Amino acid sequence: MVKLINKLMRIVEFIVTIMFAVAVILVIAQVFWRYVLGDPITWTNQISRALFIWMTYLGIPALFNRNILMSFDLLQEKVKGAANIWLKIGFRVLGLFFCICWFIFSWELCSKSVGLVFPGIAIPKNALYGAQNVCCALLFIVQTGQIMELLGGLRSLKNGKETDE
Repeated sequence: MVKLINKLMRIVEFIVTIMFAVAVILVIAQVFWRYVLGDPITWTNQISRALFIWMTYLGIPALFNRNILMSFDLLQEKVKGAANIWLKIGFRVLGLFFCICWFIFSWELCSKSVGLVFPGIAIPKNALYGAQNVCCALLFIVQTGQIMELLGGLRSLKNGKETDE
């Protein structure tokens, strides 16, 4: 399952990379048309803003999958062995609870915005707000995989102690 999640996250990272390239090109085009040609293009600003929002929300589960988020880990450094693994599992379970709550509230936001569009680019608002739901679903998958991996580490730690005795 971990390999499948890693492949999924590589696809997400590729999508984020493409979105970033498109957003950079749009911003450069906007600057060129505004300051060189003196005739700004309004839709590039709105599209690049939507892309940056999607990149942010897709980047969160990718960062969690790589374990490269900032954290306050004094407690984790003090606790060793199985207790450390249980502590990490507890944090991931809290993260799953947060994902569920966030998904529910962002789903309400998407539902309330059905039929509304952004002026100028005619993109439905729930297409932008849906980035939160996608983020929550991916984050839930990533954290579930991490919990399974930690439980495997706990089993191997337990088996290693049994062989030492």
